[in-house]
Amino acid sequence: MKRLAAVIFFCAPAFLMVALGACGDDETEGGNCDPDCAPCVGEACSEVCEAGDCNLSCEQGADCDLQCLGEGCALDCGSKSTCHQECAPGSSCDVSCEGQSTCTADCTAGGDCDLDCAGGSDCDVQCLTDCGGGCTGNSNCTMACETNCGIGCTGNGTCSLACKSDCFVCCQGSGTCDLTCTEAEVVDCGGGIKACGTCPDPSACEFSDPD
Repeated sequence: MKRLAAVIFFCAPAFLMVALGACGDDETEGGNCDPDCAPCVGEACSEVCEAGDCNLSCEQGADCDLQCLGEGCALDCGSKSTCHQECAPGSSCDVSCEGQSTCTADCTAGGDCDLDCAGGSDCDVQCLTDCGGGCTGNSNCTMACETNCGIGCTGNGTCSLACKSDCFVCCQGSGTCDLTCTEAEVVDCGGGIKACGTCPDPSACEFSDPD
């Protein structure tokens, strides 16, 4: 009887730890991944990056949510998936969105985000500062920021940027670009570049690779 009690005493905590560990991977609670989250394929996934740099790949109609609390995160979203990424203060977040996917990124707290939107995808980035990206093909891209942001549009993509000041949009090919400034005048810099305030050096334009 004493031996049975001892087995129960040691096994019960172990069982409890396994149960709690399983809860950490539940899509409603989220799990921690460092540096690489398990790929999310055709299902709903919710991941938390608590430290360092983390990567999450989503495909085949996946529904992904990545919360970035560490130094930086990279979200790769493809094949008609829906993806969302949120950046904490001090985090940098990159989003690659292609294959008719829908991607959103909230870096209003962290700033320093980069968008690569292609393949007929719909992309939206809400940022504070130091954000940029490229939009190509027949994708639709929207970005809102306060200062120091830029977006490039090529192919027949559509780009929309709204900011306070010190922001720009670059257009090449048959892309359509819109720029809205709240604290500066829109300046036509030539070469398909428009800016809120001062014109950037053309080398500052970032374009996604063609589809």
